[in-house]
Formats: sequence, C-alpha cells, structure tokens
Amino acid sequence: MDRYPFPSDEAGIYRHMIESALDYAIISMDLDGTVATWSAGAENLFGYCANEIVGQSGTVIFTFEDQLAGAALKEMRVALATGRADDNRWHVREDGSMFWASGLMMPLRNDDGKIYGLMKIVRDRTRALQDDEALRASEERLQLILESAIDYAIFAFDRDGRVISWNTGACRIFGYEEREILGRDVGTLFLPTDREDGAPQREMKAALERGRAENERFHLRKDGSTFWGSGLTMPLRARHQRAGFLKVLRDDTDRHFADEHQEIMMREMSHRIKNSLALVAGMLAMQARSAKQAEVGQALRDAEARVGTIAQVHDQLWRQPHIETVDLADFLSSLCQRLEQSTSRHAVSVDVDSCTVDADRAIQIALLVNELVTNAFKHAYSDTCGTVSVIARSTGDEICLEVADAGKGLPAEFSADENDGKSLGMKVVRALVQQLRAELQVEDRRPGTSFVIRLPRNN
Repeated sequence: MDRYPFPSDEAGIYRHMIESALDYAIISMDLDGTVATWSAGAENLFGYCANEIVGQSGTVIFTFEDQLAGAALKEMRVALATGRADDNRWHVREDGSMFWASGLMMPLRNDDGKIYGLMKIVRDRTRALQDDEALRASEERLQLILESAIDYAIFAFDRDGRVISWNTGACRIFGYEEREILGRDVGTLFLPTDREDGAPQREMKAALERGRAENERFHLRKDGSTFWGSGLTMPLRARHQRAGFLKVLRDDTDRHFADEHQEIMMREMSHRIKNSLALVAGMLAMQARSAKQAEVGQALRDAEARVGTIAQVHDQLWRQPHIETVDLADFLSSLCQRLEQSTSRHAVSVDVDSCTVDADRAIQIALLVNELVTNAFKHAYSDTCGTVSVIARSTGDEICLEVADAGKGLPAEFSADENDGKSLGMKVVRALVQQLRAELQVEDRRPGTSFVIRLPRNN
C-alpha cells in the first residue's frame, strides 16, 4: 500500500475527516438554522448537492409533520441550552422518500468559546429499525407459542405464505420438524385439491378482512396421511406493517368421524321411520277400502293422508344433505304435487319463497297445508273441478302462508272459533296453528275462501 505524508495543515485534516465519513451526514448551520456547510455524507444520505442546500433552511430534511410541530427549532433550543440534542426520527430525502435516522446536534464555538452556529450529525438507521420490528414480532410469536399447549399446532407464515415459526404441537400433528418446514409454502399442509382451489389464499384474505378466519377441513401430514383439522387463522401485525399470519389448529379427526357416524345413524333412523309410517298408511288404506260405512271409510282415508304427509317429510329429510332443516319451497312443491296426483279433478298451484325451516316445523306446516288443501278438494269443489293455490312469503323472521280456492265459499254454519264447530279437519288446523305459535285468519271471499297463517320461522 502506498504511503503519503500526513498533512501539516490541521484544518485540512479536519476537512478530510468530515469528507471521508460517507455514512454520516455532517451539517453546520447558523443560529437561524440556515445550512452553512454540507458534507459528502450528507449528499450521499439526503440526495441534495451542496450548492442546492447551502443557504437554505435546515428544516427541509424534516418531515412535514415535524415541521408543523417545530421539531427543528426545539432541537436547536435543547442543543443550545444543554450542549447536545439527541433525536431519533424520520427524515426526508430530496426525492421525497423517507428513512429512519438517529441524530445529534451540538453548538459550534469559536476560539473565544462563543457560540456562532450548530452542527448536526445524522446516520441512517432504517435497517436497525426494521430489525427491531422483526425482533419484536418474533418475540410476540414466541410468547404465543409458549403459552399454548402441545395439543395444538401453532405456526406463523409471512405474507407470501412461507412458514416462519413452528411449535412442538405442529411437529407432533403434522410430522414435520421445524428445520424441515421453515421457509416452505404453507400450502404444503393442504390437500392438493384445496391448494388448487385457492383455500390458503382465501383464509389469508378472510383473516385480513374480518380479523380471523375459522376453518375446518382435511389437512396433509408429512407421511401423506390426512386428518380433520379445526383451525383459526389471524393476522400478525408489526408496528408499521403487516407481518404475516398466525394459525392455531388441532386434530379433530375423532370428533369429525363421530359426527359423521351420528349423521349416518340419524339418516338411517329417519329412513326407517318413513318406512314404518308408509306401512301404517298402507294399513289405513286397506281398512278404508273394507269399511262398510262411508263415514268410517272417509275418516280412515283422511288419516292415511295425514300419515302419508309425515312419511313424505321423513323421506325428504334422509335424502337431503342436512337432515335438521328443510327448504320450504322444495318441500311444499313436492307435497302439493303429490296431493294433485291423488285426484283427477283438481289442480294445485304453488308459489313459495325459498326459506329454511326446522324439520319439526316442516312436519307441522306440511300437515297444515295437507289439511287445508284436502278440505278445499272436498268442500270447496264438492261437485265441480277447481284449483287450490298455496302461497308462502318469507319476510324477516316471519312466514305468511296462504291456502285459497275459488269454490263455493264457507258454509253458513262455519265458525273460526276454536271452541265451535264439529269439523275434524278444522280442529286439526287449529291444533297445528297453536303448535306453530301462529295466527289464523279466515276470509270468505264468495266465491272462494282464503286461509292465511302468519307464523314465526323458528320456535
């Protein structure tokens, strides 16, 4: 290495020292805050050339918010009063970008010790700030992991879906050691079909939008086996940016298969009940055909129709995906189609809003419609043909059900009073209305009759 003589000029040495410190901005200002000198490091850090900034106010390197708050003036006052002013804040470059800096401001004194200006030294500490933020985020993740039981898989992944932390529970449930999974795509833990369908991305999006994303699905272990996981995904946030996501998951395979077994058993039970009811309906039909009195035969046929309606509900229950609820539109359409097929003289029109009701209420509503439609067949059109309309509207938590005809109207002796009248059909209607906690309104239109029932959708 070539050697050069050390300068004899002390001022030259000081100038060389300042100009060699390229990682530090060294600035001098007068007592009004006007820039007097601007080092090469200042140009490197802030982007201004010396001829652009010398003579300008030193406040230009402060953010707009700090300028409004008078941060530069406060620094100068502290430096003049105490001999130094330390600060850590955001500063602004010439191109408008910002960086986190640590700074020191000190008064400049002449040979007589009199203060004639100020010197400010600034260093870019953005990387250190980012490292501190990452460290705090890591400590928060670690704290969450330490507070959790080993029966839960608790792991974090960044915004790109790369796994960044992995607890003992995750190792036990998924089979991956920490060194094997860190840095890998979180999609590795999903079934191939779920990955192709974008399930990991949907979970992250839902967690950001709602603050949490609950999910239940099959997941994939290291050995290729699957298990039913019940999980929760939450966003992790650093101070100034979104750091990633935290997922807490447990192996719920036993519960899942127990639920599936219970559902299968319930379907089987419902199927058997339907078959038993069909057998009862068949016995009633046989008794009706052999009855010697017309009144007895009609009563048996009415009972057969009621039992058949209940059997139809159970038939529809065990065939659909969910056996606890029924879609009222599909169910009433099917029921009315069967009622129409039971007679060659009458028609049934159906206009029902799609809405979901409990299976128990579906049975009661079905019996109610069955009773009102068959009553219209028998009484409204006793000596002619006609159409019965079934309309249901769902508004909020209420269902408005109407069964109407254009027949001969109500007889003179008819009474809507539950304590009056001898008709078994109306007694059944009133009993069902009471069970549904509904309100019944009967309107004699002449021609025709309308039965309007307002009922809550749920009990």
